[in-house]
Amino acid sequence: MTSIEIKSLEEFQKHMASNELVYVDFWKDNCPNCKMLDLSFQEFKNSDHAEKVKVLKVKLEEMGENFFFDQDIRQTPTLVLYRGGEELTRLNGFIPPNKIEEALVAEA
Repeated sequence: MTSIEIKSLEEFQKHMASNELVYVDFWKDNCPNCKMLDLSFQEFKNSDHAEKVKVLKVKLEEMGENFFFDQDIRQTPTLVLYRGGEELTRLNGFIPPNKIEEALVAEA
């Protein structure tokens, strides 16, 4: 599992254009569930399926509220699985490691 911090719209669009499976973790500072999701990813990266997906970390304070609204993000954390820019699955709030893996396996 590769984790990449996104700092610009251009960088986000570049990754969305690939045909890879991409989890996008939409998060913000001072969000307890966002910190818990990071712990879930730490456990998930030991999974057999972790190598099938790239994780993009998109921070509200970095990208701005308008970007989040454009992506239809209404709460943090929101975890969205994409392939080729197409949304496959959306999970909101705290997500345990097994749910991260289940969503990935269903779409892989």
